[in-house]
Amino acid sequence: MIDFLRYSFISNYQTLLVLLVTAIACSLIGVFLVLRSLSMLADAISHSILLGIVIAYFIVKDISSVYLVFGAALFGIITVFSIESLSKTKLVKNDDAVGIVFPMFFALAVILITKYARNVHLDVDVVLMGEVIMAPLNTMNFFGYEIPKSLFEMSVIGILNLAFIIVFFKELKLTTFDTEFAKIAGFSEVLLFYALMTLTSFTTVVAFEAVGAILVISFLIAPAASAYLISKNLRVMILISVLYSIINSVLGFLLAMYFNLSMSGMSATMAGITFLLTFLFNKNGFLMKILRRKKNHVEFKKDTFVIHVGNHQERANASDELGLTTIAKHLSWRKEDIEKYSKILISEKKIKVEGDIYKLTEKGRILYINLLKDYAL
Repeated sequence: MIDFLRYSFISNYQTLLVLLVTAIACSLIGVFLVLRSLSMLADAISHSILLGIVIAYFIVKDISSVYLVFGAALFGIITVFSIESLSKTKLVKNDDAVGIVFPMFFALAVILITKYARNVHLDVDVVLMGEVIMAPLNTMNFFGYEIPKSLFEMSVIGILNLAFIIVFFKELKLTTFDTEFAKIAGFSEVLLFYALMTLTSFTTVVAFEAVGAILVISFLIAPAASAYLISKNLRVMILISVLYSIINSVLGFLLAMYFNLSMSGMSATMAGITFLLTFLFNKNGFLMKILRRKKNHVEFKKDTFVIHVGNHQERANASDELGLTTIAKHLSWRKEDIEKYSKILISEKKIKVEGDIYKLTEKGRILYINLLKDYAL
């Protein structure tokens, strides 16, 4: 019993590590995919490289061969090149080229698997959805320790992604935000682009076993997209993206364990949920913009009220312009609005009621003078 509990703990611990490393490796490279508007291209790679795996298997006849990884990554580059070449003809838009190329490659891979590899461990569902909980069953010896093969492979990919970003940070930043200046400065945008796509291909291929082809897109894009909503500073964005990937993985792992669901699927779901929450509630988010717009509307109404009172309180027609029952007509407001904003301004000690008209307090008079300057009146 003790041995079983110990094995269960170690297995779950290793599963979480694989999930974390996979998510972090994807989030690092995903930042530049989002900034360069290459999200759909990453989706195309994640599907079409299945054809590379199948073709490589037919050549080497070994499902565990490392050549399958290289074959898949190579086909990822072929996919990118095909899409770029097709879109550069100007006869087909880039999005349309993506929609033409990757479904064709992916469908061909599915046909080849179902026709010629039925008895081989090339299951389409596993390739698409993955299952990280199985990762601890496929281990390797690492300096005397048995660790999941996926953990080692994703760690290597994560280190490569990080090293690439550190070494070429300036060039990546320049070619991402100012391609024209990058050309003048002599940086090869094409070379960096295909280097980035190569890393994306390898990251996607190696992540197959852990999270599958479809869910890896969530790991690539969602944390980076969430980070982009919070910060436009590239370094900060990368750090926030990694933080989101960690949060999504941990929450996905815990919820999957509790509800007995797919861990990779739950992690991808959490990535979508955290993005939605960020989209709605960050300081520049959708709901915050609505609240800010409403607040600005209220402030504008209050300013209009104060300016109207200040403009007419010393005039002969003040009793008509500022009368409790007549001011609504001159402001072209509903009586409900007059009651609402007058109560707010009275509570803020900016206006007062004298007799049957509204007047400015001393605080309101100072505000009135400042508003005239602010609105250039």
